[in-house]
Amino acid sequence: CHNSQVDDGEWELYPQVTALCIGNAKYFGGGMKIVPNADPSNRSLEVVILQDFKWYDFILNLHKIYNGTYLTVKNVTSRSVRSIEVEEVSCSGSIYVQSDGEHLGFLPRKFHILPAAIEMIC
Repeated sequence: CHNSQVDDGEWELYPQVTALCIGNAKYFGGGMKIVPNADPSNRSLEVVILQDFKWYDFILNLHKIYNGTYLTVKNVTSRSVRSIEVEEVSCSGSIYVQSDGEHLGFLPRKFHILPAAIEMIC
């Protein structure tokens, strides 16, 4: 269970969240179209929430996840946001955050767009 606050609005409770995917580019993890409506030029983030997904739901919908048509699957929602803050309700401290496979820590976290910000390593 977690709370989300979108664009500094009211907090919303999402029960039984299996995954919350946030991005401004469509692809993740070797070609999965995990946020299919994302556009890196529109200054917003796309958020896809999968609720109450079981291991077999991922297997049965794997082809839809890779081609980006899984937004019509039951218990999957999508929205466009400028910022999103996510916090855990149960306070177990076990919900971790990762970015493109890299571990970033645990909830709570706030995500937002930084226009024209690109970090380069030379």
